[in-house]
Amino acid sequence: MLDVDHIDDARKTLKIVDAESFSYWRNNFLAELSEEIKNNTNNKYKTYIFSSEHLSSRLISVEEITRLKNYLEGFFDTIEVILYIRRQDKYAVSLYSTALKAGSVDNFIFNHKNPLNPRFNYYQLYSKWSEVFGKNYIDVRIFERDKFYKKNLTLDFLKAVGFHENVINGTQWLVPAKANPSLNALGQSYLRYYNAINPKGLDPRLHKQRRHLIEFLERNYGGNGYLPTQSEAIEWYGFFEKVNNKLLLELESSTEQLFDTSFDSYPKEKDHFIYTSKDLLNVSKEFAEYLIDINKLNQSR
Repeated sequence: MLDVDHIDDARKTLKIVDAESFSYWRNNFLAELSEEIKNNTNNKYKTYIFSSEHLSSRLISVEEITRLKNYLEGFFDTIEVILYIRRQDKYAVSLYSTALKAGSVDNFIFNHKNPLNPRFNYYQLYSKWSEVFGKNYIDVRIFERDKFYKKNLTLDFLKAVGFHENVINGTQWLVPAKANPSLNALGQSYLRYYNAINPKGLDPRLHKQRRHLIEFLERNYGGNGYLPTQSEAIEWYGFFEKVNNKLLLELESSTEQLFDTSFDSYPKEKDHFIYTSKDLLNVSKEFAEYLIDINKLNQSR
């Protein structure tokens, strides 16, 4: 699966700092997973679902993907891969709030220097996974509401993993609470300033307070985040026209284009934030508590 020398933020969170700590973590994780699968007494469960967006962003080489396949083949007769892809400009915008929650201090900007990095190059992503698992075992689905089954992502996923439509439509599903809600433009701006004051990971004793701050912003400043202008989004999406068309050909799709090409959701002019007195008072209170905690920790060093 993962290469030993591959470094990313997930490993830092898990305190994986070298080959030894990585091997220890991997061996323990695989042992626990193996035990869970083996405890399927009387073959009660026929299908297992592994859902993780990190599979696409962390397994970046054919060798890593192959190791995953080899491991899973020890337990399963058939392995199918479901890949949801989102139009690249929309995906980049959605990643911004997530990046801020992870500690980023950057303003939003499309990466014109390296637009075709692996995260956004869906043709390359599909090619690697289909090379390992086979084209017939890769189900590429478009992450657009109008293309979901009954315009519902949960129902679309259930259909993708094999539930019959009669079961999907005849069942009262328990819909999980929305995870990782987006911050609106003001919330993003506030969090970016906080990150600059105390970068995530600088002092682990502040992690709980930082989590409290993010939850406060999610409750009070949730919603649609900062949006680039329509012209910026159109220009950046243009970088992916060739790779998207190559993927469309690979999929032998009857549609003329991979994604919907409407950019009406973007403003024609740049957004300007309006900070109300109430906003400033609410955030100032949280900000003051955060600074007090930082000062206390600094004095204790």
